[in-house]
Amino acid sequence: MVALGAAWRAGAYAWTPQRRLEYANDLDVLLAVDKQTNQDKGSRTADKWRPPRRAYWCEYARRYTGIKAEYGLSVTEPEKRALQEMLADCPQ
Repeated sequence: MVALGAAWRAGAYAWTPQRRLEYANDLDVLLAVDKQTNQDKGSRTADKWRPPRRAYWCEYARRYTGIKAEYGLSVTEPEKRALQEMLADCPQ
């Protein structure tokens, strides 16, 4: 969901090695996808990449924001706007 590179740029650089390992192995952070989708996303943040299936935007944005909050990772303004756009039409 929030790639290791994106997490690093958002504050993971300051974590202990143990915390980084926990993050890298957290099943809530990991998501199995096909090779092409994984390559397309890379370490891009929510403002630079969205899931190809619009129907998945709500789940993606909810999980993404939850991970950022749980791990105390920063969110840029463009990232915040993109997440708000994806969440705008989600059912409550």
